[in-house]
Amino acid sequence: MLKSLIVFFRKRNVKRNLQQKNVLKFPELDNSTMMTILLDYNQKNDIKEIERLIKVNVNPKSLRFIVLCDSLPENIIQTDLMVLINKNDFNSFGVLKKEKDSMLKSMCNDLFINMSDKNERLLNDYLVSCVNSSFKIGHSNVNFTLHDFILDYGAVANVVERVEVLFSYLFMLSGKKQ
Repeated sequence: MLKSLIVFFRKRNVKRNLQQKNVLKFPELDNSTMMTILLDYNQKNDIKEIERLIKVNVNPKSLRFIVLCDSLPENIIQTDLMVLINKNDFNSFGVLKKEKDSMLKSMCNDLFINMSDKNERLLNDYLVSCVNSSFKIGHSNVNFTLHDFILDYGAVANVVERVEVLFSYLFMLSGKKQ
């Protein structure tokens, strides 16, 4: 029963997000770009390498990470640049508590990159719908309707290599050189 309530409330939020008419705007790949990347906890070890790679290629104005984890780890400090989301951040209906929801909604971005593979009970779709962004990028294992650009990485499993492939495509589409 509780699982069906969680699915209901998350689907309702996703549906509201899809009904909003957002103007699609391809991101400018320069130093004024504000970026957020959604990762799973098992991908957290690659954050420094991803950050280095993005700063070399784009040098964004702001780069934030949202990390999904089962419990709050003691060895990671949560800051404005890294938001940790765990089971305690959701109420009993599977919806984010007000403080985390307002934190995610306040992250207005030019570019949102979804690298998370976790989609237990619509978690991934729900979190993507909570983030305000003018351009959302996903991969082939996520809900296509919530993202503006979907990229199939094929056999590339490493998240750092996925970011390299993604930026190669983005630079090619924007007409800028890497």
